[in-house]
Amino acid sequence: MTKRKKGYSDSNKNLTLFEVEKICGNKSTLLSQSTQKLLRLMVAELEINSAATASLLEIAEVDKQLVQYIAGPVITSTNCWQSCIPQWVYKAVTIDRLDTVLEEIEKGSIGELATPSEVLTVMMPISLEAPLHSDWVNVYLWASHTTLVKHKPFPNYDYENLWAKIGTSPINYKQIQHNYKSLAADIRFRVVSYAAKQGWGKRHKSPEKLTTNESQTTNIARQLTLFE
Repeated sequence: MTKRKKGYSDSNKNLTLFEVEKICGNKSTLLSQSTQKLLRLMVAELEINSAATASLLEIAEVDKQLVQYIAGPVITSTNCWQSCIPQWVYKAVTIDRLDTVLEEIEKGSIGELATPSEVLTVMMPISLEAPLHSDWVNVYLWASHTTLVKHKPFPNYDYENLWAKIGTSPINYKQIQHNYKSLAADIRFRVVSYAAKQGWGKRHKSPEKLTTNESQTTNIARQLTLFE
C-alpha cells in the first residue's frame, strides 16, 4: 500500500488541471495553505512539469520574475560527468524552486538566490572532474547536505548523522555565505534571463494551449550549462 503524505487528500489528487487553474486564478485563494499544498502535490507527487506550473502562476498574475524562475531551465556544467547527476536532484530543483517562489509570494518580495539543490546541480560535475579549492568544497558539501536532509532520497538512511558520515565537522551557512551567494545569484539570474528570452512573464500561453510535446518536456531536456 502506498503511504499517503500527510496533508494531501484524495480529493486534491482528483482535481483537473483546469480546476487548479481556476483556483490559482482567484487571487484571494492563491496564498491559502490548501492551494499551496495542492501546487506542491502537483510538483512533488504528480510531477507536473515546470512549464505547466509556471503557466498556472502566470494566470494568477504572479510577478513575472517568479514565473520566469519556475519556467527556466536547470543550470548545470557540461563535462563528461554531467550524466552522473541523479534524477532525484533534478526533481529536488523543481520542488525547491516552487517552495522558494511560494515563500517569496508570501513575503511580498523577490529573492536573488537559487536554491541549494541548484548549486549542487552545478557543482557536482565540476567536483568529479577536478579538485576544488577548500572554500568551494565547503559550498558543495553544505549544498549537498542541505539538499539531502530536506529531500531524504534514500530510505532508511541516517540523515541525522550525515556530517559524521561525510567525515567532516558541520559546515554552517556563515562559513560559505559569500561564495554561495555569488554562485546562487549567478544561477538564478541565468535561469530568469533565459526564461524571459523565451517569452515567459508575458502571459503568452495558458495550460490548455500547451501542445503534447510541450507538456511532456522534462527539466533534463531544458538544461543550460553554467557557461552559456
